[in-house]
Amino acid sequence: MRTMTILVVLVIVVLLAAVLFGVYRTVKSERSGNQEKFVRGTADSASVDGDYIGNVPGLDVSWQGKTFNQAESSGINRFKEGDRVTTNYPFKTYVAKGLRDKDTDVIVLDYNQPGNPWWLRFIVDEMVSTAPNTYLGKVHIRALPRVVFTMGYFTLEK
Repeated sequence: MRTMTILVVLVIVVLLAAVLFGVYRTVKSERSGNQEKFVRGTADSASVDGDYIGNVPGLDVSWQGKTFNQAESSGINRFKEGDRVTTNYPFKTYVAKGLRDKDTDVIVLDYNQPGNPWWLRFIVDEMVSTAPNTYLGKVHIRALPRVVFTMGYFTLEK
């Protein structure tokens, strides 16, 4: 009985910490200069095709960017593994209102696709065009249907 109580308390503490972190990242992200750029961008999905170089400001990651297939409204992420670039984590694309920016049309990158790991299916990227062949993206975690946390931004350039 005591072990079960400790386990329940531990789960509650972990969930509370996760929610607090999500709120912190959302507030920090949406008060940044990128938020202003994001809501001024356009959902120019017609020109998104081919390879784009990706960048996560302030973070050195193995993610190299995304490759889009305009004809199939889909894409895939590119990662650097050692000396080679691999692809993984396919997504579908479509235009919709932003999950948190309800007045902004965005290009949605939906990872809830067969073959993707369960944890990735909670992630929704949104992006807008800020200049020709240049996109600003937002990374969201959809914890529940109406509970969405913003984790940060990324850029894509042709």
